[in-house]
Amino acid sequence: MGDLLIYTIAILITLPIPFLVIFYLCARKWSKHKLKALHRTANFTAPVFILAVHVLLVVLFNRSFFPYIIIFLLFLLGLSMIAQYKLKEEVRLFRALKGFWRVSFLLFILVYVGLSAYGLLSRVVFV
Repeated sequence: MGDLLIYTIAILITLPIPFLVIFYLCARKWSKHKLKALHRTANFTAPVFILAVHVLLVVLFNRSFFPYIIIFLLFLLGLSMIAQYKLKEEVRLFRALKGFWRVSFLLFILVYVGLSAYGLLSRVVFV
């Protein structure tokens, strides 16, 4: 039973794009609203992409960048709170966290695609 859980987590981290599509389709079927399904997908797959980027960085560069990822996420949260203060002159923590989480999802999905392309090209060209 423990092995099944470990294998499932490993598949989710190594293949987050198919997981993203499957989760979106399921969320769309449950909620019947495309925008709600998209937000739920972003909320639930953001940690998967953060871990996938970490795993890709470890595989590509043989070094852990997890502390840098945590520092980057805290910096992004700070920027989200500052932006909210500048726009609304009031900081609502839940709203700032929601914006931060969605922006981090977008950034990490782009970083994941970029690192995947870099890894494929480096393995093909420099083998």
